[in-house]
Amino acid sequence: MKALSYLVSFALAICALVSIELPGSAAAAAITGTCELTIYYEPDDRDYLARYVLKQDGAKITGTYHGMYGPADVTGTIKASDVVLTVTVKGSTAHFSGKVLSATKMAGTVTGTSDKPRKWSAEKKG
Repeated sequence: MKALSYLVSFALAICALVSIELPGSAAAAAITGTCELTIYYEPDDRDYLARYVLKQDGAKITGTYHGMYGPADVTGTIKASDVVLTVTVKGSTAHFSGKVLSATKMAGTVTGTSDKPRKWSAEKKG
């Protein structure tokens, strides 16, 4: 009987730890700030660098792209660690989809910047 009591107590302790972890993992990551973003064109061309100033309001993202042909407006969404950004520059629309990897890094795939999808990464600078 005493062993069963210990087992029940242990199970309750594990459940308490799990319930503490779940809400934090379900919350959206915070991406407000300035990001240095790189689109990788290797091996065929040079990587493209730009600066994005982003503001997050709940699941909504707004901001400004600063780079070649910019500035331009950025819109997007974030849900948990999934991020989607869109920017239109000189009639071409880039669609970024990816994940927030840490408090300062994101990465994913972008379409609309070349003939095929490209990898991108961003690092928060401020």
